[in-house]
Amino acid sequence: MLKQYVQLPRAVHVLCLGTLINRAAMLMPFLTLYLTSQRSFSIGEATWATGVYGLGSLVGALTGGHLADRIGRRTVMLTSLLGSASILVLFPYLAARWAIFFALAAYAMLADMYRPAASAMIADLVVPVHRPSAFGLLYVAVNLGFSIGATVGGVLAKHWFLLLFWADAGTSMIYAAIILGAIRETLPGRSGTPHPVHALSAEDAHPQPPSTVSLAAAAAHILRDRAFMIFCTACLCIGLTYMQSISTFPIYLGGLGFEADRYGQIIALNGVMIVVLQLPLTALLNRFNRASVVVWSAVLTGVGFGLIGWAASLLQFAATVVVWTAGEMMAAAFMSAIVSDLAPVHLRARYMGVFTMCHSSAMMLGAPLGGAVLDRLGGAYLWGGSLAIGLLAALLFLSIHRQMAPRGIREASPAPRPHGRSAAEQ
Repeated sequence: MLKQYVQLPRAVHVLCLGTLINRAAMLMPFLTLYLTSQRSFSIGEATWATGVYGLGSLVGALTGGHLADRIGRRTVMLTSLLGSASILVLFPYLAARWAIFFALAAYAMLADMYRPAASAMIADLVVPVHRPSAFGLLYVAVNLGFSIGATVGGVLAKHWFLLLFWADAGTSMIYAAIILGAIRETLPGRSGTPHPVHALSAEDAHPQPPSTVSLAAAAAHILRDRAFMIFCTACLCIGLTYMQSISTFPIYLGGLGFEADRYGQIIALNGVMIVVLQLPLTALLNRFNRASVVVWSAVLTGVGFGLIGWAASLLQFAATVVVWTAGEMMAAAFMSAIVSDLAPVHLRARYMGVFTMCHSSAMMLGAPLGGAVLDRLGGAYLWGGSLAIGLLAALLFLSIHRQMAPRGIREASPAPRPHGRSAAEQ
């Protein structure tokens, strides 16, 4: 089982290690606490600050994807890590609300430029059949680092918030140093750039020179890609549902009389399951049609959140977390791999940027929408709506089932292509 992870390119292991280090001290879980306790923000103002962060994240995802295809993945990653670290160092000295909001937006934009560039780099380095393993390993690194970061951040925030800012900036600079010393540029078509051996398509084996496609032309191409647009819509639906786990779920539990520590115990199952089970589960699921896996992952996610409306005891709520976490893990390793295959090589990072934007949009919209439903209509409508949105996502995935299959299988299939095929396949 571990062989497929050990045999991944060295650069993938380095990226996963750097990601783990970078997540080992994080400000974001404690941002609202910092703003309310140290800067006298109201709860409403702190919530708006989270929305501002989501907006900056959305802009960063699009910008990072565009620049990674134009100037290179490595350059964008270094700019993201060093730029966000610089803002973190200055952030605790800001007192004016307008300066804090502006810094948050700038920090989010710079920090999230990294994500599409890193995902594109992994896709550059790994052949399609092994991409689920690579992205699965990265997902474990993200969650393990987040678990460590939440613990370390809690200790630092309790004693001196300034240390948390410095530690978060320090991990970003360490990761930047790792990239400088151990990672080469992978932008396809650039002289000296490695590309996967045994590539499954002519485009992978003979990539075009670094992209000179304008932002407008790239946007037009992506918007014409029907399969990718449907895929992103489904991902947004899943994101809106998943955001309830950190926004309305704790409020709902509190309304039922559960203390905050009970929510912590329940939600901790999510991180434990991912760290312990993600790698073996990805190895197992890689034997199946990934398109079908993604469809069932959406069903499980919707059902898991829908069952919250029926739960009453601590054990029952924990069982719902197990169900939707299983859906999350099923999708985690395959989503980025599917985007990698849907995207033309010269637009790979920009496709990753749009995909990342789905997460940012869910962050912006999911919490306020869920909060409004819970406040005005109640938990039955919130969790019933979550079930419906999860099933809608499954239907959307099902409608592009064939396009989500690995590229080699699609190209080898004798079945005729449906009318209105995506631009990525033309």
